Amino acid sequence: MRTSTIILPSLMLGLLAGNALADPVPLKDYDPPLDPAFAQMIRNADLDAGAAFFERKCSQCHDGFKEGGDFKGPHLWNVMGRMPAAREGFRYSPAMQAVKRPWTYATLSYYLKDTDAAVPERAMNFVGIEDDQTRANVIAYLRTLHDAPPPLP
Repeated sequence: MRTSTIILPSLMLGLLAGNALADPVPLKDYDPPLDPAFAQMIRNADLDAGAAFFERKCSQCHDGFKEGGDFKGPHLWNVMGRMPAAREGFRYSPAMQAVKRPWTYATLSYYLKDTDAAVPERAMNFVGIEDDQTRANVIAYLRTLHDAPPPLP
């Protein structure tokens, strides 16, 4: 009797820990939720820091100017709300073409946190932004690259 009292909670704890450490699911098969704490980080984001990160890391391959266009990566003006692999004339990887969820705060966060796990076999050579605040700053900045920015989360 006493053994089962110890074993059952231990098994439950093991299962919970196993789920927490499970590999991320590819974005094509998963509709990620937006964590309320991360949504707050986006609302309070440092747009200057997001712009600086974009300039340092993203602008090497992506154009964010309204009158810009595709480069090594697709043009990112109006990316919020757009379907992945939707820019006419840009050659996307089959992996990115398989993603059928629009770019939202949640999907961008999931993707930009670990691009290898979110869209395996994609063409973009960028591992992601692990730091939550940096990622929130970048996503908040991407929101500004829009004719009609979506409401903050």
